[in-house]
Amino acid sequence: MGALARVGLVAYRRPIGQPGLSRHNPGEDRAARFALDGGMIARWLSAPLARLWASPYILLFLPPLFWSGNFVLGRGLNDVFPPVSLAFWRWVLALIILAPFVARPLWRQRSVLARDWKLLLLFGALGVAGYNAFIYIALQTTPTVNAAVVNSAIPILIPLFVWAVARERVAKAQIAGIALSVAGVLWIVARGDLATFRTLAFQPGDLWILAAVFDWALYSAILRFKPKELEPPVFLAATIIFGLVVLTPFWLWEWRSGAVMPTDPMALVVVFYIGLFASVLAFICWNRCVQLIGATTTGLSIHLMPVFATTLALLFLGERIFAYHLLGAGLILVGIILSALGGRRAVRMPAGSAD
Repeated sequence: MGALARVGLVAYRRPIGQPGLSRHNPGEDRAARFALDGGMIARWLSAPLARLWASPYILLFLPPLFWSGNFVLGRGLNDVFPPVSLAFWRWVLALIILAPFVARPLWRQRSVLARDWKLLLLFGALGVAGYNAFIYIALQTTPTVNAAVVNSAIPILIPLFVWAVARERVAKAQIAGIALSVAGVLWIVARGDLATFRTLAFQPGDLWILAAVFDWALYSAILRFKPKELEPPVFLAATIIFGLVVLTPFWLWEWRSGAVMPTDPMALVVVFYIGLFASVLAFICWNRCVQLIGATTTGLSIHLMPVFATTLALLFLGERIFAYHLLGAGLILVGIILSALGGRRAVRMPAGSAD
């Protein structure tokens, strides 16, 4: 996802479109959450950038490209950056960047923050702390290609979680799409060897990426419960703040165990890239696209991540593509198509199917 365009936060989030959260399109809920005022941003831009700002089908390529760069950096520098520390400082930097725009409204709506702090803590735990830390932990041991392809299954798992949370209607074709996509994910996690399921010999990183996928799908499903009084940028900032509250003890534990963030110039450049491009600019572009062409069309762009991440991993990390990647990606793609085609013909899932 993202949530961040975060402002929007991780991972695609709604994010914040001016419309309220959709009760019938969880993908839209997730994609629209944090839109900034397009006119305000446009006034800050030079003429060429203003033209780009008005071209959603060009902007659409930037968020998955920035997020793919984040995956590749997380994998390529896994022996340099402690995973929890990287997640922590990424969001500290993003909050610093956002602070001039959200400080006053955050103070004005402090009573809402105090009233709904438990709910906001849950959003922060899932969207900021959990998903991002899980991704970086996964990239310690799993290849970028695996992580990006498995991550691309998130959008079609959201309807399953929406049904579990709110018993919202899900189309038969979406159910079939979910099944195929899950099969594709499991095939990649098993690296094309069914014996993996008999011996349960999974790579730790593959299990962490699965945790991240389910974390983000759940986060997206519960976005419908966000406090309606909160202005979108305030909700974003509050989510980051509460996410940092959750991350802090784990960061301190990691730091006390001897894992220290590097502070050399190259390390600072990497953190700056992740904090600015993957945690702020990606979501600004994402939410601008949601504003101009809708959440559904914008949401499909997340499936560019395996393309970008695989290309970057091949060029910079020397990773390889295997047959199980192609078969698993094919199953996920067919699942996506089925889910997209069936989204308008919803039927309620059997009541006992997920109990």
